[in-house]
Order: sequence, then structure tokens, then C-alpha cells
Amino acid sequence: MTGSLQGKLLAGIDCGSSFCKGALLQNGNILALARCAAGWNVKESGRLIMEELLAKSGESPEGLTLAATGYGREKIARAAMTLTEISAHARGAEFLCPGIRTVIDIGGQDSKVIAIEGGRVRDFQMNDKCAAGSGRFLEMVARRLELDSAMMEELLALGKEAPLNSTCVVFAESEIIGLLAEGASREDILGGAAASLARRIAALTGRTGVRSPAGVTGGLSESAGIRRVLSQVLGAELRPVPQGLYAGAIGAALAAGEKVIY
Repeated sequence: MTGSLQGKLLAGIDCGSSFCKGALLQNGNILALARCAAGWNVKESGRLIMEELLAKSGESPEGLTLAATGYGREKIARAAMTLTEISAHARGAEFLCPGIRTVIDIGGQDSKVIAIEGGRVRDFQMNDKCAAGSGRFLEMVARRLELDSAMMEELLALGKEAPLNSTCVVFAESEIIGLLAEGASREDILGGAAASLARRIAALTGRTGVRSPAGVTGGLSESAGIRRVLSQVLGAELRPVPQGLYAGAIGAALAAGEKVIY
């Protein structure tokens, strides 16, 4: 830990399209993590996250340096700096999984494949054109099939897959309705949706490649079923990243530390 950072409170807020996440660090240790659903008022979501971080840690906001990332980063009050999700996830993933070289971030609005060297971005590819390549697609499928996260894991573990041909999330929903009418099981449809998402992410790796160790961050990082499907499609093992859901917020907090130095 750099001397000038000793004892400093560093906070990061990652305000995404589905969730707002926060991390509070001190002396290279995580003091608190928090998240809430991203509501219509981004500024308010950020305020609630900051309050929860301080309540959990028992710390005072005095002397705290805050950095923000995510699509709502410009609306986070009292942020000393902002940074892109690409940089934030790279830094956070390196902190959580030292030596990681490829990060796949599946967010609610987009998906990213990030090539990393020493915790810094070497290259990246991002899908931000269609919801079918993001976590929003699986949210739609889960809602249509009336599945919670635990049930999704159980069904994905069965390894079933119904082919989905649509390249648009709107048409995919119509295709799913048709499959249900034909008697397709929920595990078949969910498995097909996961495989479709994995193929879209695999298409992003053409330039960056997938170099081990590789892992998943973002909203789907806690899903063993998604990691398994992605690993199969990519032909590369994806390891779990502890607290990968908070990688962006942790990366932002680390960037706040650089703001203190410079």
C-alpha cells in the first residue's frame, strides 16, 4: 500500500442499468459491499449505496474519496472522478483474481470481453447493439419462464438445449412462446437461451482471444451454469471471480486511490 494511501477510505460506485453496486476499501481491504436495484433516479440510488456502505463499515464520510463508473456515473454525487466500465472491471478483476488475463463482463445493457495485462486493459470488444447479447436477454427468458436464480441454476445444470434461431430479443421472445406452445420444457428453452448468449459473446473474442486465467464479472458472474455454458462454447475454462458482481465498483474505488495520489 502506497504510504499516501495508508488509512484512506476509498469508495467506488458502479451504477449499471439493472443494479447499482458499491465498494468501500481501506488499506487494500474491502470494508463493505452493497447493491440495490437501479431505479429511475440514478443520483438517489448512488446516495443509498453510499449510506449503506458507511453503515455497514461504521466509517465516517470525512476524508473519503469516491469514484464512479457505469452508465449512470456522471450522476453520482460527490464523485471525485469517473471512469469507463472497461477500466473499472479490469482493475477490479485483477484485485479479486490477481493475474487474470481475460474478463468477460455480462451486464444488463451490454457484454464486454476485456484482455488484461497486469491489471490494465490491453484490448477489448463490446456488444452494445442488441439486448440479445446481454444479461437483459436472460432476464426476459427467466421472467417468461417464471424462474428465480436458484431455479435457473438447477435447470442449467441439466445441460439441455432447444435451438433458438432468432437474432433479436423481441423475436426470441416470440420464438420462446412458440416453443412453449409446442411443449418444450423450461430447461430446454433456458439452455438454448444461455447457449445463444454464449455464442454472441464468443463472437466478440475474435480480436481479443481468450487467454487463461479467464473469468466472468458482472451480474451473471455468480452463475455456475452460465460459466459452464460459456466455457463449452469458448473452449476455455472460465474460473469464478470471488465477488465478481462488484468488480466494477471495486475497480472504481482503486481508481479513487489514484486520485488521492495524483
